[in-house]
Amino acid sequence: MKVLNLLMRLVMLVFWAGIIYALVGPGFEEAGSMPLILGAVVLVMHVLQMLMLKQVASLLNPGAGDYLEVLVFGSFAMHRHRARLKALSEQQKR
Repeated sequence: MKVLNLLMRLVMLVFWAGIIYALVGPGFEEAGSMPLILGAVVLVMHVLQMLMLKQVASLLNPGAGDYLEVLVFGSFAMHRHRARLKALSEQQKR
């Protein structure tokens, strides 16, 4: 599972590198608006995930690095936080 998570994080880094290249690269006109639309959709989803993390910030005490990690990697960074939240909820049930 950890290897798959790391692989998907690498895919997200390549995705963001492609979006940045489409924005500032020499062939902006050739890329068209599709990379911008895809980047905006993914960015909105990751911001929503950051807001979910903010909702449970009192329990998990995430730092700025955690928020940045969720912004870049999305659900692949949320796995650790979900596991911590699940452990805390199971602990409260006992």
